[in-house]
Amino acid sequence: MYALGLKEYFSSAFNRFDCLVIIGSIFEVIWSEFKGGSFGFSVMRALPSMRSIISLLFLLFLFILIFALLGMQLFGGAFNFEDETPAANFNTFAIALLTVFQILTGEDWNEVMYKAIESQGGIHHGGMIYSVYFIILVLFGNYTLLNVFLAIAVDNLANAQELTAAEEEEAEEERENQELELVQYHGKGKDDVPAMNICPPSPMGRSGSRTDLAKVEYELVKIKKKDDIDLFEEEEEPSGPKPMLPYSSMFIFSSSNPIRVFCHFVTNMKYFDAFIMVIITLSSIALAAEDPVDENAYINSILIYFDYAFTGVFAIEMVLKVIDQGVFLHPGSYCRDLWNILDAIVVICALCAIAFAYLGDASPGTKGAASSLSD
Repeated sequence: MYALGLKEYFSSAFNRFDCLVIIGSIFEVIWSEFKGGSFGFSVMRALPSMRSIISLLFLLFLFILIFALLGMQLFGGAFNFEDETPAANFNTFAIALLTVFQILTGEDWNEVMYKAIESQGGIHHGGMIYSVYFIILVLFGNYTLLNVFLAIAVDNLANAQELTAAEEEEAEEERENQELELVQYHGKGKDDVPAMNICPPSPMGRSGSRTDLAKVEYELVKIKKKDDIDLFEEEEEPSGPKPMLPYSSMFIFSSSNPIRVFCHFVTNMKYFDAFIMVIITLSSIALAAEDPVDENAYINSILIYFDYAFTGVFAIEMVLKVIDQGVFLHPGSYCRDLWNILDAIVVICALCAIAFAYLGDASPGTKGAASSLSD
């Protein structure tokens, strides 16, 4: 507080939190002098260190959420055996989250996998294919957990780089100050040009003219450096909307086609990606609210219409991007991105599942599993 000042100190959210923790710790010490017990405020001091790994913790939670939803679609209601229903199952969203977390920790994850294979017909009736779910979950889950520790190291390296950059700025300022002092005393700039050849002597005397010349030369050097930096920033940070690809899309839509121009405008709108993220979130909530045990439940009959709407939005997004970017042939096209290919596969599978469900031939959970992967 003394070094930064109250205003600068309390402008940081973590500084405000740290101040509250310290005040709570002081109160805890005073309270313990009169009455026994502890409030545990000192433990809260470790929370600011979570800043470096909070993004990967969110990624881990998202990973658990996706596999819990996918597990509900694949194994929901299938763990109800004749003798008993195991504690680790996928019948509800909360239990599915706990089951996925148990698998990630490695606690009897193979037992859960064997139960899942048995629930889908056993080894000799196609149940082995469902082991892929657990293999991917264990491999990528543990890989994500290891990345949490790597994130801490990367964050520490980033902090070291920031400190190095700050030290370089301080060294640059000190060097410029030294240059100013040199030209003030010697009357020369960076190119060793004598002061008498550039500026006529002033009535104030020779030393005064040298000082004035030194200041002028130093300011010119600073202006030139600033212009070079501004030019470099302008080259590296182009502003404005993303330009349309100059190639023909699907050999039909040229770069001046009004339909393609409209699709390019929509997909590059400021809130387009945010809208898609909201739809993905709502789709995940709808999947979590489904009842996988009773397929004829009333809530499932309502949520299926929401699923149709969400699939329609994803299909429209894919069509807009394909018209704007093209399919595959030219650089920057839609299928040149692996994530776009995954999105296209999921959307096509979801549309096929809806068509089969309309014809009455769809197997339970096919469409929901595809939607889980999309999320």
